[in-house]
Amino acid sequence: MSNKSMIPSSRNDETIHNNENNIKENAIVGNVQRAVLNNVTNTMLAQDENSHNSALRSLKTSLTIAKKEGTRIPQINKDILSRSTLLNNISNNAQGKTETENSHSSVSDNKENQNPYLASKNNQLSSIQEEEREYNTQEIQSNLHSTQQPNANVEEQHNYLQANHENDISTDMTKKRPISTVVEQDLPKKYKVCTENGEEEYEWEDLDEEDSNDPFMVSEYVNDIFGYLHQLEISTLPAKENLKKHKNINQNRDILVNWLVKIHNKFGLLPETLYLAINIMDRFLCKELVQLDKLQLVGTSCLFIASKYEEVYSPSIKHFASETDGACTEDEIKEGEKFILKTLEFSLKYPNPMNFLRRISKADDYDIQSRTLAKFLLEISLVDFRFIGILPSLCAAAAMFLSRKMLGKGKWDGNLIHYSGGYTKSQLAPVCDMIMDYLVSPIVHDEFHRKYQSRRFMKASIISVQWALKVRKNGYDIMTLHE
Repeated sequence: MSNKSMIPSSRNDETIHNNENNIKENAIVGNVQRAVLNNVTNTMLAQDENSHNSALRSLKTSLTIAKKEGTRIPQINKDILSRSTLLNNISNNAQGKTETENSHSSVSDNKENQNPYLASKNNQLSSIQEEEREYNTQEIQSNLHSTQQPNANVEEQHNYLQANHENDISTDMTKKRPISTVVEQDLPKKYKVCTENGEEEYEWEDLDEEDSNDPFMVSEYVNDIFGYLHQLEISTLPAKENLKKHKNINQNRDILVNWLVKIHNKFGLLPETLYLAINIMDRFLCKELVQLDKLQLVGTSCLFIASKYEEVYSPSIKHFASETDGACTEDEIKEGEKFILKTLEFSLKYPNPMNFLRRISKADDYDIQSRTLAKFLLEISLVDFRFIGILPSLCAAAAMFLSRKMLGKGKWDGNLIHYSGGYTKSQLAPVCDMIMDYLVSPIVHDEFHRKYQSRRFMKASIISVQWALKVRKNGYDIMTLHE
């Protein structure tokens, strides 16, 4: 029994011993395999580094040659330096499939369509790489030829660019032009004005047509508007004979108007306000007989009415009362306002001379210098008693005529005649002589002259007085001057 029981135990010990030996052998074999793989990987990396260094050395030499010869700088093959190529080579060599083939082959750009197990034996290049090499050699030769003949190449390029430019111009001429959003303006239409005998008097251009796209210029109604203003200036014109019923109205009016110009300039009111105020005052004096001590109250009330009619922000009644130095109270100004409006039947419509002056400036190309001088000359017709009874449109035309003479401009042409209201030189001559008489006479309205001596009005009063004195001294005819 004892011998039989010992036999199985000895067999078990042998099997256990054999298993341990097998495990050790397998571990040794695994270590050997890993060592072999590491050696293979290190050798492949070393080979790839050697190929990489050789490629860099060849690139440096080619760059130096290219700089000396002036040819196209060659580019290094990116496939040699790519990380994916190195990893593919290492994996292929480790698997033992193509150990000698991949060391001499170059990876092509199209990796998806290429069979990885087919290598180019005997270092044969693919068709794509052969075409690239042929193209590079041809380009290098052409660059060398271009460096040897630079002048001819420049001339050929110039001729080529000129020919292309001419072809582009010819093609652009044949192409249809796109529809432009900008409306091209035509030349203004011309019209002729003839006399009763059929003789041509003057020719004028339709300058309002260019303002057809501007709604603020109301070119559709401008002729009707100024036709109405020419009719209105006749009905609102004060009569000089009715004013003369006041004693010493000439001197008293000059003093009152000079003071109103001072207050108007101090408050910084619009020019239209002053014209309307004096027109209201003259029309009221034509209807009512006013005592001398109430004349300042009439002027203050008229300026207060005109400022409320024309201005956006009118000065308060306190300001007007304070400017009279106690001569007029606020209640007196209010009562005077009521009485004046009742006398005139609340008729404040008045064709302002500034509107006619702006209309003539259209024919003068809106010249700021001639327009500023004309403002001064036009305001003379407001302050001087001799101009009462003359139409505002005629005074505006005469002021523009003289201002153009001061600046040495041309004659009074057809456009100026038409846009002034149809006034010719013969009709302007009496009013121009009256303005010249005022300029050469001693100064009466000192506040008026002081106002236009500032830079704001380009020292218009100084320039006008000096010019008038020079013209009268030399005996020039202002109607034919500079023509």
